[in-house]
Amino acid sequence: MKIQLNKKDVLWNYIGIIMNLGGNFLILPFLLYFLDDNYYGIWNVFVSLGGIVALFDFGFNTTFARNITFCWSGAKKLTKESVEYSDNAEPDYRLMKKVLGTCRVIYFLISLVALFSLGTFGTAYICYVGRDIASVDYVIAWIVYGIAIFLNLYYGYYDSFLRGVGAIADVNKIKIFARLIQIVLVAVLLPLNAGIIGASVAYLAYGLFFRIIAQKRFYSYQNIGLELNKVKEKSTKKEIREMFCVIWHNAWRDGVVSLANYLCNQITIIIASLYLTLAETGAYSLAIQLAQAIVQIAAALYTAYQPTLQSAYVSRNEEKMKNVMSAIVLTFLLISIIGFAGLFAVGIPLLRIIKPSAILDPMCILGIGIYQMILKGRNCYTSYISSTNRVPYAKAFIVSGVLCVVFSLGFEQYLIPGIWGLIIAQILSQLVFNAWYWPLFVHRELQLKPIEMIPRGINEIGFFLKRK
Repeated sequence: MKIQLNKKDVLWNYIGIIMNLGGNFLILPFLLYFLDDNYYGIWNVFVSLGGIVALFDFGFNTTFARNITFCWSGAKKLTKESVEYSDNAEPDYRLMKKVLGTCRVIYFLISLVALFSLGTFGTAYICYVGRDIASVDYVIAWIVYGIAIFLNLYYGYYDSFLRGVGAIADVNKIKIFARLIQIVLVAVLLPLNAGIIGASVAYLAYGLFFRIIAQKRFYSYQNIGLELNKVKEKSTKKEIREMFCVIWHNAWRDGVVSLANYLCNQITIIIASLYLTLAETGAYSLAIQLAQAIVQIAAALYTAYQPTLQSAYVSRNEEKMKNVMSAIVLTFLLISIIGFAGLFAVGIPLLRIIKPSAILDPMCILGIGIYQMILKGRNCYTSYISSTNRVPYAKAFIVSGVLCVVFSLGFEQYLIPGIWGLIIAQILSQLVFNAWYWPLFVHRELQLKPIEMIPRGINEIGFFLKRK
């Protein structure tokens, strides 16, 4: 079934991303006001460790979403690279059922490993970082937060399944309502002196609601559940092994990419917690959150257009792929520039009103913002490559991630201690190769000149706006 993005999908995708990030910003004043600097700092360590555990997904989420799109678009057979094309645009439910069965087995095993890691290494690190905090509240909060991470990981694939069949509006509606539940609970619990435990409970409620409703919506979407039930053949162990081998070929590469993205982002918060005070770590994490929020909103079209890119690839529509890529890059650049201008004009002054003692260095935020634009802009281009069921950039990404860690530790220990050492290390790690090579790779393969992207992008956006 051909996936065609419409205004409703993009509108809800923007609302979903803005609400997700805006929800964090709505929660942020409560965290800053009701948690002291040490508790706010350790909360950000929670978030960073949660990011590590999310790496146990190891690329399966992205890979499953891509393969569900191929099944939904009528691919005859899934292969390790590319797909077997088909002129039939009807979904292959038998093939889809194999993918779903394989997914359940894999995520059950992943979640067990994650639970063990959370209970041992994660708890040990949290106790070490929070050793100067007299109360044990942060330990209880970590246990609740860890349970939430475990459940999110175990049922997290329904997000990718909904996106895989093009249900962009539905998945974002569910995220919005789940985020509203978290915001309300934070707004109620923290003023009642629930502290960091209350923040963890709210996060747990957010994840539970999203996973339960997403599961129900996937099976009801265009009667997917009924159609899957018509497939009486159950996947054998041999079929699951074969499907695993096909999916694993790119899943481990997507996993390496996820690990590299973590090393290029969240790991620096862990490094900061080793060299800086908890208050400084909190300030650095806040700057990253602000910059990431802007680039994620700017890249909303990139995330919404992923199923369309993949569907266009299955149907071999090269012109569509050129136009979509042009629209993605053009909107990303424009919204990023507008977003950072708004942050400096309105956002930073507002945060200083909420908490005058907060450490907010505009130049540091600008430096982090430049880095985040480089990182997300690079991902906009590699989204085209992954839509063709190839992940050739995995090794280069992991090298840049390792360089980021090495540079960060070296700068903090010997050259440029403090936040600026981390910022410079991150930027250098991308300029070495990834920041320029993959955009050049895509332009050459698509035979798309950079100057062409402006008219193509404008035309694609205009065509999209006229669509009902």
